[in-house]
Amino acid sequence: MNNVSRRQFVKSLSLVFSALVAQRALGNSSDNTAAPFPTVPLLVDDNFGGNFSYIYRNNDLREQFFNFLVNVFHLYPEHELHALIQSFAESYSADENVYKQLQQNIGNIKPFLSELTFALPALNKQKRDMRSQSCELLDTNRRYEGYLEIGSTGRYLDALEEPLDIVGERYFLAERAPNYSLPDILDRGQIMQAGHYIPLADYTPTLSKAIPANSLDLVTVFIGFHHCPLPLREQFISDIRDSMKLGGYLIVRDHDAHNDDMHAMVGLAHDVFNMGTNESWEYNAKELRNFYSLTFLDEWLSNSGFQGSGEKLYQAGDPTHNALMVYRKV
Repeated sequence: MNNVSRRQFVKSLSLVFSALVAQRALGNSSDNTAAPFPTVPLLVDDNFGGNFSYIYRNNDLREQFFNFLVNVFHLYPEHELHALIQSFAESYSADENVYKQLQQNIGNIKPFLSELTFALPALNKQKRDMRSQSCELLDTNRRYEGYLEIGSTGRYLDALEEPLDIVGERYFLAERAPNYSLPDILDRGQIMQAGHYIPLADYTPTLSKAIPANSLDLVTVFIGFHHCPLPLREQFISDIRDSMKLGGYLIVRDHDAHNDDMHAMVGLAHDVFNMGTNESWEYNAKELRNFYSLTFLDEWLSNSGFQGSGEKLYQAGDPTHNALMVYRKV
């Protein structure tokens, strides 16, 4: 299926998705009318401050984070979500309490068919932004033979294939295996699976068994390296490097968490993303977040056999300072 017919197919799937969501919503006989700030049983707060209180009890940081809701997250109406977060962040200090209160109440601000009016447009915007920035960093006049996407199962390949000549084997290193559910198809932009899936396996994948050495021209890590356990980080980047050709390109996107404010800002972005995508508090609490500055990232990759271009491209309006960069294997 070529790119044009594939995109037409995905558009038709989105209409089916709309009907399914509408059917599900109409089949719910409960009353969806709710007050903007419903009352819920109060939790016992342990007064241990977290990301929510750190950001939302500071006027300047709170307004900066609002830009994340508008320009990056955008899965719910941003003004309503911003107000909801603020109301619970002022009432509780512990992140767990704020997180759980938000999940109990976020349905009250969820618009009808928000999957189509918020989720799909946000996904498509993210793909367009990553495609545009990647093309600024990469040579669009050359062929890239062999591709590895770390963190997703084809989400960004769909966007990058249009401006870039990507050929050969495609590999995807991710937590969850791809499937044929409608959300998964829409996420990767095609009905068929986009390439070879490799389990991330808590950052202990055996890449050498799945990918021939020195075979990849392009590797993308749009999720960054901050979720990798510290004891595994050196082996992980070494395995990636071994899979790449000499001169191959490594696209990396990560936050510049260079001080306490940025650690809290980036941490809260992860909290809100997990909360809003219905991950449990237990999942959120266990998520590894070894944030670092971009200065550290550059030094680490330079000491691992890569050379950076020095360019850093940021997404407009993103207060988490998530920069896209390119490195080459040397």
